[in-house]
Amino acid sequence: MTIGELLKEYRQSKGLTQKQFADGIVSTSYYSKVEKNEHRITAEDLIDLLEHNNISLWSFFKKLALNADFEHYQHLSIEEEAIDAYYHSDKKRLELLKQQVDGSKIPNKNELSLSISGWIECMKSDDEEPDLELREKLKEQIFDLPSIDLNKLNLFCNFMEFYTLDSNFFTAKQAINKYVDSKETDIQEALLSIITNLLYMSIKDDNYSYTDYLLQSARKIPLKPCLFLQKELISFYQNLIVYHFDKKQIYLENCKVITQSIKLAGMEEYGKALNGVIAKLVK
Repeated sequence: MTIGELLKEYRQSKGLTQKQFADGIVSTSYYSKVEKNEHRITAEDLIDLLEHNNISLWSFFKKLALNADFEHYQHLSIEEEAIDAYYHSDKKRLELLKQQVDGSKIPNKNELSLSISGWIECMKSDDEEPDLELREKLKEQIFDLPSIDLNKLNLFCNFMEFYTLDSNFFTAKQAINKYVDSKETDIQEALLSIITNLLYMSIKDDNYSYTDYLLQSARKIPLKPCLFLQKELISFYQNLIVYHFDKKQIYLENCKVITQSIKLAGMEEYGKALNGVIAKLVK
Protein backbone atom coordinates (compact mmCIF):
# COMPACT_ATOMS: atom_id res chain seq x y z
CA MET A 1 0.00 0.00 0.00
CA THR A 2 1.29 3.48 -0.89
CA ILE A 3 1.03 6.73 1.05
CA GLY A 4 -1.68 7.96 -1.32
CA GLU A 5 -3.73 4.80 -1.06
CA LEU A 6 -3.62 4.83 2.72
CA LEU A 7 -4.57 8.52 2.88
CA LYS A 8 -7.57 7.73 0.69
CA GLU A 9 -8.56 4.88 3.00
CA TYR A 10 -8.42 7.15 6.07
CA ARG A 11 -10.30 9.93 4.28
CA GLN A 12 -13.10 7.64 3.18
CA SER A 13 -13.38 6.07 6.63
CA LYS A 14 -14.00 9.56 8.01
CA GLY A 15 -16.56 10.34 5.33
CA LEU A 16 -14.67 13.41 4.12
CA THR A 17 -14.28 14.87 0.66
CA GLN A 18 -10.81 15.48 -0.70
CA LYS A 19 -11.32 19.22 -0.18
CA GLN A 20 -12.28 18.73 3.48
CA PHE A 21 -9.43 16.31 4.12
CA ALA A 22 -6.71 18.50 2.57
CA ASP A 23 -8.19 21.89 3.47
CA GLY A 24 -5.46 24.45 4.19
CA ILE A 25 -2.62 21.96 3.66
CA VAL A 26 -2.40 21.40 -0.11
CA SER A 27 -4.74 22.21 -2.98
CA THR A 28 -7.54 19.77 -3.74
CA SER A 29 -6.18 19.15 -7.23
CA TYR A 30 -2.72 18.36 -5.89
CA TYR A 31 -4.10 16.12 -3.16
CA SER A 32 -6.22 14.24 -5.69
CA LYS A 33 -3.03 13.35 -7.56
CA VAL A 34 -1.38 12.23 -4.29
CA GLU A 35 -4.17 9.71 -3.77
CA LYS A 36 -3.66 8.51 -7.36
CA ASN A 37 0.12 8.26 -6.76
CA GLU A 38 0.74 10.86 -9.47
CA HIS A 39 2.33 13.27 -6.97
CA ARG A 40 4.51 12.55 -3.95
CA ILE A 41 3.54 14.58 -0.89
CA THR A 42 6.32 16.17 1.16
CA ALA A 43 7.01 14.93 4.68
CA GLU A 44 6.03 18.33 6.11
CA ASP A 45 2.69 18.40 4.29
CA LEU A 46 1.98 14.78 5.17
CA ILE A 47 2.52 15.45 8.87
CA ASP A 48 0.29 18.54 8.70
CA LEU A 49 -2.35 16.53 6.86
CA LEU A 50 -2.38 13.79 9.49
CA GLU A 51 -2.52 16.27 12.36
CA HIS A 52 -5.31 18.22 10.63
CA ASN A 53 -7.39 15.04 10.50
CA ASN A 54 -6.46 13.76 13.97
CA ILE A 55 -4.60 10.73 12.63
CA SER A 56 -1.75 9.35 14.76
CA LEU A 57 1.57 9.41 12.92
CA TRP A 58 2.63 6.11 14.39
CA SER A 59 -0.69 4.42 13.64
CA PHE A 60 -0.56 5.66 10.06
CA PHE A 61 2.89 4.30 9.37
CA LYS A 62 2.24 1.01 11.12
CA LYS A 63 -0.39 0.34 8.47
CA LEU A 64 2.05 0.70 5.62
CA ALA A 65 3.93 -2.25 4.24
CA LEU A 66 7.73 -2.13 4.27
CA ASN A 67 8.10 -0.45 0.89
CA ALA A 68 9.94 2.61 -0.41
CA ASP A 69 7.27 5.05 0.76
CA PHE A 70 7.31 3.55 4.24
CA GLU A 71 11.08 3.74 4.60
CA HIS A 72 11.08 7.32 3.32
CA TYR A 73 8.67 8.58 5.97
CA GLN A 74 8.73 6.09 8.84
CA HIS A 75 11.81 7.40 10.65
CA LEU A 76 10.44 10.95 10.55
CA SER A 77 6.99 9.90 11.74
CA ILE A 78 8.37 8.25 14.87
CA GLU A 79 10.52 11.28 15.66
CA GLU A 80 7.48 13.54 15.40
CA GLU A 81 5.48 11.15 17.58
CA ALA A 82 8.26 11.16 20.20
CA ILE A 83 8.49 14.95 20.24
CA ASP A 84 4.71 15.21 20.59
CA ALA A 85 4.79 12.73 23.50
CA TYR A 86 7.54 14.73 25.19
CA TYR A 87 5.69 18.02 24.94
CA HIS A 88 2.61 16.33 26.41
CA SER A 89 4.76 14.89 29.24
CA ASP A 90 3.71 11.39 28.19
CA LYS A 91 6.60 9.25 29.44
CA LYS A 92 4.73 5.97 29.00
CA ARG A 93 4.11 6.76 25.35
CA LEU A 94 7.80 7.48 24.85
CA GLU A 95 8.78 4.23 26.52
CA LEU A 96 6.33 2.34 24.28
CA LEU A 97 7.74 4.03 21.19
CA LYS A 98 11.26 3.04 22.24
CA GLN A 99 10.17 -0.58 22.68
CA GLN A 100 8.58 -0.55 19.23
CA VAL A 101 11.69 0.95 17.65
CA ASP A 102 14.02 -1.50 19.41
CA GLY A 103 11.96 -4.43 18.13
CA SER A 104 11.63 -3.10 14.58
CA LYS A 105 13.74 -3.25 11.42
CA ILE A 106 13.71 0.52 10.87
CA PRO A 107 16.86 1.87 9.17
CA ASN A 108 19.14 3.64 11.68
CA LYS A 109 16.97 2.38 14.53
CA ASN A 110 19.83 2.62 17.04
CA GLU A 111 20.13 6.36 16.49
CA LEU A 112 16.36 6.78 16.70
CA SER A 113 16.19 4.70 19.89
CA LEU A 114 18.96 6.83 21.36
CA SER A 115 17.13 10.07 20.60
CA ILE A 116 13.92 8.76 22.22
CA SER A 117 15.98 7.81 25.28
CA GLY A 118 17.15 11.43 25.28
CA TRP A 119 13.54 12.68 25.41
CA ILE A 120 12.87 10.36 28.35
CA GLU A 121 16.01 11.65 30.05
CA CYS A 122 14.78 15.22 29.57
CA MET A 123 11.69 14.37 31.61
CA LYS A 124 13.65 13.49 34.74
CA SER A 125 13.00 15.67 37.77
CA ASP A 126 15.81 17.56 39.48
CA ASP A 127 16.08 14.96 42.24
CA GLU A 128 16.52 12.04 39.82
CA GLU A 129 20.01 10.79 39.01
CA PRO A 130 21.10 11.81 35.48
CA ASP A 131 22.20 9.08 33.10
CA LEU A 132 25.65 10.45 32.28
CA GLU A 133 26.51 7.54 30.00
CA LEU A 134 23.39 8.17 27.90
CA ARG A 135 24.13 11.88 27.68
CA GLU A 136 27.65 11.17 26.49
CA LYS A 137 26.35 8.73 23.86
CA LEU A 138 23.94 11.37 22.59
CA LYS A 139 26.79 13.81 22.28
CA GLU A 140 29.11 11.38 20.51
CA GLN A 141 26.65 9.72 18.12
CA ILE A 142 23.88 12.18 17.38
CA PHE A 143 25.96 15.35 17.37
CA ASP A 144 28.73 13.93 15.20
CA LEU A 145 29.88 17.20 13.65
CA PRO A 146 30.96 16.08 10.16
CA SER A 147 27.48 14.76 9.44
CA ILE A 148 25.36 17.24 11.40
CA ASP A 149 22.08 17.91 9.59
CA LEU A 150 18.69 19.49 10.30
CA ASN A 151 17.50 16.53 12.35
CA LYS A 152 20.63 16.63 14.50
CA LEU A 153 20.39 20.41 14.87
CA ASN A 154 16.89 20.03 16.28
CA LEU A 155 17.95 17.24 18.62
CA PHE A 156 20.94 19.24 19.79
CA CYS A 157 18.73 22.25 20.45
CA ASN A 158 16.43 20.21 22.68
CA PHE A 159 19.20 18.35 24.55
CA MET A 160 21.50 21.32 25.22
CA GLU A 161 20.57 21.37 28.91
CA PHE A 162 22.57 18.15 29.34
CA TYR A 163 25.88 19.88 28.59
CA THR A 164 28.01 22.80 29.70
CA LEU A 165 28.00 26.21 28.05
CA ASP A 166 31.52 25.69 26.69
CA SER A 167 30.66 22.28 25.23
CA ASN A 168 27.45 23.54 23.67
CA PHE A 169 29.20 26.54 22.16
CA PHE A 170 31.83 24.32 20.51
CA THR A 171 29.12 22.24 18.82
CA ALA A 172 26.99 25.26 17.96
CA LYS A 173 29.90 27.13 16.39
CA GLN A 174 30.52 24.26 13.97
CA ALA A 175 26.84 24.23 13.03
CA ILE A 176 26.74 28.01 12.61
CA ASN A 177 29.84 28.03 10.43
CA LYS A 178 28.32 25.33 8.24
CA TYR A 179 24.77 26.67 7.92
CA VAL A 180 24.63 30.39 8.74
CA ASP A 181 24.31 31.28 5.03
CA SER A 182 21.66 28.64 4.36
CA LYS A 183 18.46 29.88 2.71
CA GLU A 184 16.39 27.00 4.13
CA THR A 185 13.90 28.27 6.69
CA ASP A 186 14.03 25.09 8.81
CA ILE A 187 17.81 25.39 9.12
CA GLN A 188 17.56 29.09 9.96
CA GLU A 189 14.94 28.40 12.64
CA ALA A 190 17.07 25.67 14.21
CA LEU A 191 20.16 27.89 14.31
CA LEU A 192 18.27 30.79 15.88
CA SER A 193 16.81 28.46 18.50
CA ILE A 194 20.28 27.14 19.34
CA ILE A 195 21.62 30.69 19.60
CA THR A 196 18.70 31.65 21.84
CA ASN A 197 19.44 28.75 24.19
CA LEU A 198 23.12 29.67 24.34
CA LEU A 199 22.33 33.30 25.13
CA TYR A 200 20.08 32.15 27.98
CA MET A 201 22.80 29.82 29.29
CA SER A 202 25.35 32.64 29.08
CA ILE A 203 23.18 34.91 31.22
CA LYS A 204 22.36 32.13 33.68
CA ASP A 205 26.07 31.22 34.08
CA ASP A 206 27.13 34.89 34.17
CA ASN A 207 29.54 34.11 31.33
CA TYR A 208 29.41 36.58 28.44
CA SER A 209 32.44 35.28 26.54
CA TYR A 210 30.41 34.08 23.55
CA THR A 211 27.54 36.54 23.36
CA ASP A 212 29.06 38.91 20.77
CA TYR A 213 29.71 36.05 18.35
CA LEU A 214 26.24 34.62 18.90
CA LEU A 215 24.47 37.93 18.36
CA GLN A 216 26.51 38.68 15.24
CA SER A 217 25.65 35.23 13.85
CA ALA A 218 21.94 35.76 14.56
CA ARG A 219 22.01 39.04 12.64
CA LYS A 220 23.28 37.22 9.54
CA ILE A 221 20.02 35.27 9.36
CA PRO A 222 17.41 37.50 7.67
CA LEU A 223 14.04 38.10 9.28
CA LYS A 224 11.10 36.16 7.86
CA PRO A 225 7.55 36.08 9.25
CA CYS A 226 8.00 32.46 10.35
CA LEU A 227 11.20 33.40 12.24
CA PHE A 228 9.65 36.32 14.09
CA LEU A 229 9.44 34.59 17.49
CA GLN A 230 13.08 33.52 17.36
CA LYS A 231 14.14 37.02 16.35
CA GLU A 232 12.10 38.51 19.21
CA LEU A 233 13.81 36.18 21.67
CA ILE A 234 17.22 37.14 20.30
CA SER A 235 16.27 40.80 20.84
CA PHE A 236 15.09 39.99 24.37
CA TYR A 237 18.40 38.42 25.34
CA GLN A 238 20.40 41.11 23.57
CA ASN A 239 18.68 43.76 25.68
CA LEU A 240 19.34 41.77 28.85
CA ILE A 241 23.00 41.43 27.94
CA VAL A 242 23.38 45.15 27.28
CA TYR A 243 21.62 45.86 30.59
CA HIS A 244 24.13 43.64 32.38
CA PHE A 245 26.94 45.97 31.33
CA ASP A 246 25.45 49.48 31.60
CA LYS A 247 22.32 49.06 33.79
CA LYS A 248 20.14 51.47 31.82
CA GLN A 249 16.48 50.91 32.62
CA ILE A 250 15.45 51.29 28.99
CA TYR A 251 16.86 47.84 28.20
CA LEU A 252 14.74 46.20 30.88
CA GLU A 253 11.71 48.06 29.58
CA ASN A 254 12.45 46.72 26.08
CA CYS A 255 12.52 43.20 27.51
CA LYS A 256 9.18 43.71 29.25
CA VAL A 257 7.60 44.96 26.01
CA ILE A 258 8.79 41.80 24.24
CA THR A 259 7.46 39.49 26.97
CA GLN A 260 4.13 41.30 26.93
CA SER A 261 3.80 40.88 23.16
CA ILE A 262 4.55 37.17 23.51
CA LYS A 263 1.89 36.82 26.22
CA LEU A 264 -0.64 38.73 24.12
CA ALA A 265 0.06 36.36 21.24
CA GLY A 266 -1.21 33.51 23.43
CA MET A 267 2.07 32.19 24.87
CA GLU A 268 1.25 33.15 28.44
CA GLU A 269 3.50 30.59 30.15
CA TYR A 270 6.44 31.41 27.90
CA GLY A 271 6.04 35.10 28.68
CA LYS A 272 6.01 34.34 32.41
CA ALA A 273 9.18 32.29 32.05
CA LEU A 274 10.92 35.22 30.34
CA ASN A 275 9.79 37.54 33.13
CA GLY A 276 11.42 35.07 35.51
CA VAL A 277 14.69 35.46 33.62
CA ILE A 278 14.44 39.24 34.01
CA ALA A 279 13.76 38.90 37.74
CA LYS A 280 16.84 36.72 38.27
CA LEU A 281 19.10 39.15 36.44
CA VAL A 282 18.01 42.26 38.35
CA LYS A 283 18.21 40.77 41.86
